Amino acid sequence: MISNKRKEIDTINEHHEKNNDDSDGIDNGLLTYKKFKKDFESGSTNYRELQIIAKSLGLASNGKKQLVYNRIEGYFLSKKVKNNLTNNETNRQVEKKKEQQQPQPQEKQYILTFKDVEPVEIYFWKIFRNIVIFKHIFSNFKSKQYSYYDLIGCDEILLNGKSNSMEIIIDNIKSYNHQIIRNESNIIDIINKFKKNDEKTRSFYNLLFSRYSSTSTSPSTQLPSTIQFDGNIDIWIQRMIENVNYTALDQFIKFFKIDSEVIKKAIKIHIDPSFFGNTTYDKLKIYNYLKSINSIPTSHTLLSTISINFSTLLSFDNKFKKLIKSYKRLIESTNLQEQQEQLEKQGIIKIHPNKKYYEKLNQKILELNEIQTSQFTNYQLNSTIKKLLNHTTPTSTSTSTSTSTSTYTSTSTSTSTSLKTTNLTIISTESNYSSTNNNNNNINLKEIIKKYYKSIYLFIYFTINSANKTIFRKPLLYYLYFKKERVDKMYEHVIKKWNGSNFDHKLFFQRIFKDIKIEKNEKFELISNVLNNKYVKTFKLKDLHIFFEAVFSSNDIELIDYFLKILKQQQLNQTPETTTFPVIGSLISDYCHFIDKKEILDFYFQNYRDECLLFNDQNQTWKRIQLGLIEHYEYLTGSIGNRCNFDIFRWFDSSKFLDRLNRTIAKPLLYYFDFRGTINFNFNFIFKGLIDSNTEDSKENSIIHFLSNAQLKHPLYVSPILESSFNRYKSKMLTFIKFLFNNISKESIETKLKVINLKTDNKNFEEINSEIVLTTTLTTTTTTTTTTTTGTTATATNLLSAKKGEDVGFFIIGQTESFNFTVSIRILLVCLYRLDRVDDIIYLFDKLPEVLFNPDYFSIFTKEHCLYGISSSYYLELFINYFIENLNNNTINYLYNCLCIASKKGYTQIFKNIISSDHNSKYLLKIRTKSNQSSLFSSKLLNDIVVKSINSLNFELSNLLIDFIDFSEKDKNTLKMKIIKSK
Repeated sequence: MISNKRKEIDTINEHHEKNNDDSDGIDNGLLTYKKFKKDFESGSTNYRELQIIAKSLGLASNGKKQLVYNRIEGYFLSKKVKNNLTNNETNRQVEKKKEQQQPQPQEKQYILTFKDVEPVEIYFWKIFRNIVIFKHIFSNFKSKQYSYYDLIGCDEILLNGKSNSMEIIIDNIKSYNHQIIRNESNIIDIINKFKKNDEKTRSFYNLLFSRYSSTSTSPSTQLPSTIQFDGNIDIWIQRMIENVNYTALDQFIKFFKIDSEVIKKAIKIHIDPSFFGNTTYDKLKIYNYLKSINSIPTSHTLLSTISINFSTLLSFDNKFKKLIKSYKRLIESTNLQEQQEQLEKQGIIKIHPNKKYYEKLNQKILELNEIQTSQFTNYQLNSTIKKLLNHTTPTSTSTSTSTSTSTYTSTSTSTSTSLKTTNLTIISTESNYSSTNNNNNNINLKEIIKKYYKSIYLFIYFTINSANKTIFRKPLLYYLYFKKERVDKMYEHVIKKWNGSNFDHKLFFQRIFKDIKIEKNEKFELISNVLNNKYVKTFKLKDLHIFFEAVFSSNDIELIDYFLKILKQQQLNQTPETTTFPVIGSLISDYCHFIDKKEILDFYFQNYRDECLLFNDQNQTWKRIQLGLIEHYEYLTGSIGNRCNFDIFRWFDSSKFLDRLNRTIAKPLLYYFDFRGTINFNFNFIFKGLIDSNTEDSKENSIIHFLSNAQLKHPLYVSPILESSFNRYKSKMLTFIKFLFNNISKESIETKLKVINLKTDNKNFEEINSEIVLTTTLTTTTTTTTTTTTGTTATATNLLSAKKGEDVGFFIIGQTESFNFTVSIRILLVCLYRLDRVDDIIYLFDKLPEVLFNPDYFSIFTKEHCLYGISSSYYLELFINYFIENLNNNTINYLYNCLCIASKKGYTQIFKNIISSDHNSKYLLKIRTKSNQSSLFSSKLLNDIVVKSINSLNFELSNLLIDFIDFSEKDKNTLKMKIIKSK
């Protein structure tokens, strides 16, 4: 065997000599990489043969077998890469000669030859290379118009409002556009946002550190000198720790190769010792990391300051794997076992006040050390603890659920439900289910979860002062899940141990009635005891609401039925000494918003129709029924000939108003409109509030649906409606704006603006005097806007009943061909801008300067949400140039306002372009004096422009303006000092 290998090796060497050692040995007769790898994996190549091959290739032959193999494999792969590069170049030259020799075809077909290209990418390149299609598609992108990146910078709105915010920042950094990150505050927001520990985030931070450091290769004219990570190492360590960002801290330390002593010093100076003591899951991760690189000062030892936030670290809503990690991080971070051993050696443990906790904890740690995470299935690790302990996926208990005793062990129980049962044992396969617990290899999962919780609680009891033990009371859920007592006994413990607070009452009843699997008879007994005043000394009247809510929200028909029957019996036997309970009809109506399935509605309809208000004629209760059940509710109510009452002034949940209003319009035979006593003036105010609440949920189609099927008697005042949508935190309402201005031309707007009343004697001119009425014409497409109300989609046309034309006060039911709306000039221009109709704006500027640049209107256009305030740098510069070209006593104010906005937003390039123009810079950015009357602005006005850039922390722009504008030395020094104080 070895002799054969030698022959193959000799052949390799000869081949290498002939080919300048550039071959990878793939040809016939050679020891090829493929054959070499196959022989090794099959076990036919022994250690001695590997050494011979390595020596023949000039490689080291010492070390373990796998190490020698890796060297040889690396040799083959490096040869292959080199040959591929050489061969590719040779092949390209050969192909080029062939192409020159052959006649060129008239039309060349491009074919992708890569084998690993995704199918979608192939389509992309086909489109990319088709000039006609490419231009059509990319003409829809309005990056110059919006340019939200330079408009808002890297603040919390960008970070939290855009799912691709990291990619946006990366693109801007790579293109050396540092407008996206203007100051250290932006970077702190980034550190607070991007914490995921994956390759993408790690690469992002490495890019960030490389560009914002003293060694950066970024052009000096672009890099903001105020941001350099390596200039304040200790401060950035502090910020990353306090923002609990493990990924940023880890990459920061590695990138700048920070010594552990430097980290210790930074922590000692800038981090309070109690910071890590107030333990959270992520803080433990950072603490253990710093401990692993020997960077925790002795003053910050965790054990001496530790306290635990039970509500987050040990929540039963956490995944099982998080509980395991929390336990390990807590035990590892404190060196608990080492400290225990030291105490034991010193004999201190014998007199330790918490000795009993130490012994129990030590036993639990030994038991948990025997358990490996690999023993659990992925399903178990990624399930919540509550879900695993409840045996079933949290859901409402159905009427067919068996009332046999529920089990807390892994023994499978037979129920008549089809609910998904989780595996409660550790098993050797990946199955999520188990039907037996007799196998010795199976371990009860509930007991393991309990051990983890128990160990953490014992750890706390062992490490804290005995006087503070009452602070670390085990949470109520731990008691409910792990104590094997009857429900009535559990409730007594709630009263005694947890003082029976409202929160504990609510938690107890919700878990007992809805989540925890307990024998149904015990739940019945608890209901009976509460209603029979067994707990009268502890159960207060204010707790009744909590109790009723828990019963009705369970959506368990058996439970609700039993509750209502006992309550009815109590009311029949009621005496002055007993608790007075609400009548059944009121209770059902008050808690009907908890109904989440049709069966509950049917139950009330069949058994309590006459007692409750739910199905009465012209009732208001229907508004509380969940939208997903409203169609079934309508069917039940209509089946007995009753109608629902729609009273706009008694509506309490405006976020659901439009969906319900559209239903009433669609089914006027089932709903009765009660708009009596209202006046038309109030409708705009009411409708604005309803629109505001619906824009947050992006329900613009609901708004359009209503306006398409209700003939308004008076123009709709849209300015305040759209005003609220211009807030950066809200939806832009582009769909609604397109709907309004769909068929309104610039000529029709011009006509309306011409007749506007420009005369006013009011010095404090109000915007209400600058409004116009426009008419929207609805097309067939518009009037059939789809809306989703009950889970099924239908068009507005199909939803309408045959009964149309009903006058309901504010409007007349029925499809409308057009409607009028009132809009202010300021909002009009903003809407045109949003619709990318800037050419129309310029058209109106040219046609109606006396209207749009009227001095009385100037205050309107200094607001934040005006045309110039929302413009991107591209369009703001366009407006600035327009005012320069059309300069007069009116436009000069608008020009100055735009320059102030550009300064505040840090649009540095606008000012660079002005400076580069000798003509513009002389009268825009030079001080107007007696000797220089060609300049437009005084020293104070130009000073204010600079101050706005300083206040916005745009120091690059500030320095640019200070250096160029001819301020006095005193004014320059004052401005520079202001920059220093702002840093």
